[in-house]
Amino acid sequence: MHPLNWQKSSYSGQASNCLEIAATWQKSSYSSEGNNCIELAPGAHPAPHVHLRESDEPGTALVTSPARLRALLRAAKVGGLDAVSHP
Repeated sequence: MHPLNWQKSSYSGQASNCLEIAATWQKSSYSSEGNNCIELAPGAHPAPHVHLRESDEPGTALVTSPARLRALLRAAKVGGLDAVSHP
């Protein structure tokens, strides 16, 4: 069992009365042993969603729906993102 990772909401100030969320993060099976990994955590409220983050930036996470994540992965697998430019 993975430990819960509690994080303070970005909308909370420095006071102790803040909202914290817990997520069980799992590394991708394609990630190496280092900190260059993609991690996922499921969510269910108010609708099913998926949190994604890079292990070397644990304080920053993206949130998307399972359907949008599937579409992104399908596009990546067939080369649909090869033309995307990098800044």
